[in-house]
Amino acid sequence: MNNSPISTMPGARDVLAQLVAPTLHRQRWSLDAGHAATQSRLVHLWAGRAELTHDQGMVALRPPDLVWLPAGCGRNLRIEPGSAGIIVGLSDALLTAAIGNDSDSAALRRLTSRLCQLSAHQTGPRAELVHSLRAIEAETRQGSGGSWPYLTAHVTLVLVLMWRLSGGELPDVPIASQGAARLQQFRQLVEANFRAHWSIDRYAQALSITADSLHALCVRQLKRPPTALVHERLVHQACLLLDGSHLPVERVASDLGFGSASHFSRFFKRWKGVGPKAWRETSRVRAAAGQTVPPASYADWP
Repeated sequence: MNNSPISTMPGARDVLAQLVAPTLHRQRWSLDAGHAATQSRLVHLWAGRAELTHDQGMVALRPPDLVWLPAGCGRNLRIEPGSAGIIVGLSDALLTAAIGNDSDSAALRRLTSRLCQLSAHQTGPRAELVHSLRAIEAETRQGSGGSWPYLTAHVTLVLVLMWRLSGGELPDVPIASQGAARLQQFRQLVEANFRAHWSIDRYAQALSITADSLHALCVRQLKRPPTALVHERLVHQACLLLDGSHLPVERVASDLGFGSASHFSRFFKRWKGVGPKAWRETSRVRAAAGQTVPPASYADWP
C-alpha cells in the first residue's frame, strides 16, 4: 500500500497532484480520505493496469484511459505493479475558475458534474493532455510560488481536451431556461468570490441585473434569498476547514475573509447553533465513532 502524501499547494489546498511511478508491488491510493475527499479527481494511466472503486461500483483502467470523478465520488485506486500515470485533485474554487463563464462553460460544467471514463487514443490530444497534467503536478511542487493563473490555464486545457475526447456525447438534458442559466452564472460567481464577501449588489451588477431581480430569481427557483445562499457557501467551507484540518480558528476566519475570529465565530454560531471550536470537537467525536458524513460539493448547489 502506498501511504505517501499527495503534494499540495500550501494554505488553499486547491490542487492535489501525484505522479504514479512504476513499482514492483501493488499500490493502493485512497481517494476519500481527509481533504482530498472534497475534491474532484482525474486519474490518467499511461502504462500498466488499475482498478478504481467509486460510489457506484468499479472501473478497470488500461492505457491510455482516464477517469473523471466528481467530488465525493471516489473511493480507492488499486494500481498493479509496473503501472504509471497521474492522479490530480481539484478544488471547487479552482474548477470554477477554470470553467469560467463564457459560451463553453455550460458544456464543461455538465462534463465535470458526472463520473466519466474516456480513452485518449489520439496521439495529439493525448500528448497535450499529459503535458498539462504534468505541468499541474510540477506547479504544485513550487510551494508558495505556485501560480493560480498558470494552474487555471492548464486545468482549462485539460477540461477542453476531455470534452473533445468525449465527442460531446453526454446524456441529453433539457435546454436551460434563461433563469436557470442566470442561476448557474450566480453559482459560479459565488464560488469564485464568497471569500471576498461580495455584496448582493455586486453579484447583481456582475450578472447585469438588479439586486431585486436576483433576489426574486433565487426565491422563486430555490426558495432562499441570495444572501442565504452566499452565507451557506461560507458555512460549508468553514465546516470543511474545521473538520478536515488542524488550522486554528483564527486562521480559518482569515482564510474565509473575516476581519476577526470573533466576527467569524458569531457568524458561524448563527448558522450552526454552536461556535467553531465546539463544532470541531463534536465532529471529531463523531468521526472517532465512525459517524462521518460524505462531503458536499459545489455541484450540489443549487
